[in-house]
Amino acid sequence: MKFLDKLSSSTALVPLNPTPISEQPDTSARENLYYASWITVIFLIVCGYGAMNHEMWRDEIQAWLLARDSTSFIDLLANMKYEGHPALWHLCLMPLSRISVSPIMMQVFHLLIAATTVFLFNRYAPFNRLHKFLFSFGYFALYEYGIVVRNYAIGLMLITIFCVLYNQRYRRFIWIGIVLFLTCHTSVHALIVVIAIWCGLLCEFLLFYCCKENAPWKSIHPVWIGFTLIGIGIVTAVLQLNPPPDTGFAVGWNFNFTVQRMNNMVKIITNALLPFTKAAMGHWGNMQLHSYPIFQKYRLLLSYLIIFWCVLRFLKRPTSLFIYLIATIGLLSFFYVKYGGSMRHHGFLLITFVMTSWIYYDAPEFKFPLDIISVYAQRCFSAIFMVFLIFHFMGGMNSLSMDTQYIFSNGKRTAEYIKAENLEDLPMVGITDFAISTVVGYLGKDRIYYPQGSRYGSFVRWDKARTHGVSNEQVIEAAKQISAENSEDVLLILNRNLPDELIEENSLTLLKQFTGSTIGDEGFRLYLLKKSL
Repeated sequence: MKFLDKLSSSTALVPLNPTPISEQPDTSARENLYYASWITVIFLIVCGYGAMNHEMWRDEIQAWLLARDSTSFIDLLANMKYEGHPALWHLCLMPLSRISVSPIMMQVFHLLIAATTVFLFNRYAPFNRLHKFLFSFGYFALYEYGIVVRNYAIGLMLITIFCVLYNQRYRRFIWIGIVLFLTCHTSVHALIVVIAIWCGLLCEFLLFYCCKENAPWKSIHPVWIGFTLIGIGIVTAVLQLNPPPDTGFAVGWNFNFTVQRMNNMVKIITNALLPFTKAAMGHWGNMQLHSYPIFQKYRLLLSYLIIFWCVLRFLKRPTSLFIYLIATIGLLSFFYVKYGGSMRHHGFLLITFVMTSWIYYDAPEFKFPLDIISVYAQRCFSAIFMVFLIFHFMGGMNSLSMDTQYIFSNGKRTAEYIKAENLEDLPMVGITDFAISTVVGYLGKDRIYYPQGSRYGSFVRWDKARTHGVSNEQVIEAAKQISAENSEDVLLILNRNLPDELIEENSLTLLKQFTGSTIGDEGFRLYLLKKSL
């Protein structure tokens, strides 16, 4: 207790609610509302145009198939045990899939989520309007979590809501608990960020407010209820993420420490903060800066400098510092020991940076010797943040342009051809399963035979049963057996070519092939096997 009193006497606290939105001058509040509304309208137009021209790929369609073909919440949880994601996004999709089997419903819903994030960010974030604009139309907000339909967008929206609530956190701590409980169930990466937030808020509460006589709440019970909700969210999400023994995807853990691998993980920071993609068909996840030798030479140094600058900047605000360090180290550690991930995963490093920069202004301040260093680091924030956002904006515009110019996946075109030729009611055999599932989603079918795993289904079940190799001959034999059992022609959908001799030997007909796309292995060939007379 004496330690807390001594610590409190050496600190100067920023008011928990310095200027609530409702108490701001009406003109300022109205201007912010108008600005946020207009930016959101423009975002809806731009992102909506991108979504209309975006052909969804397997990872997007997988979530839709799971939601569509699960009969209940319990069934959904059972089907998702191999996914490596909690179920909130899929649970949201279930009622939509009962309205229509078309995955376009999912795109519309996802667009509304992304637009909500943009509105809240422009309405409440404590950054200047140019910062807000560049962020809203940047790579992650516009493209990775806007146009590409995944569960990460709902996580970003919930984290944004947390930032809005943080200003009055001790008046609305139960709401914060609910928001972060939900955030835990969006993705493993959002879960790591929530764990960091939970630790940061708990340290802030205990060190700065718990024992003060003028604590800014009538009762501490709502605070502990909020912390409990967050804790329950963390535990239940971890239980969902625990894979079954027969899982067949990302099975191993890498606990062998090497400096080189650690440095490679630290370099990921530049992917998140400088996401400027190449202007080519293979733009997705292909960084333009990586093609410059001078950038590659100093990339590691730049990454460590960014971390060091953030630490110096946040020293005066321990809440931001704790959350930033725990989330950043947690994410990089996950990339190291489990799954290195792609840009959509690396983006949570940017989310962490923006989030901690947002709550910085409402976090309690800590006085320490030579804190002028932290002051100077903060003075550089606007300029450095602007550099990050310029790259972010260029990456967003470039990816939008490339996605509309080039085909992202051929799944949609293949399904449209099958429907146009009235082939959708034929028995189908598909390989490779994860690629063919894209076609299945656009067809609206709930049944196709996957030789990998030797079973019928729609979504991919990532177990060990599907990890064995399947030869072309085995695929054809499976099609012949299905044809004999049903006395029907069979449609073969492959994402690889069949040799000419196999086509001739088995009297197959190549109907159509769709090749050339950003997702290289989602080019498809359609073969027809006629039933035996």
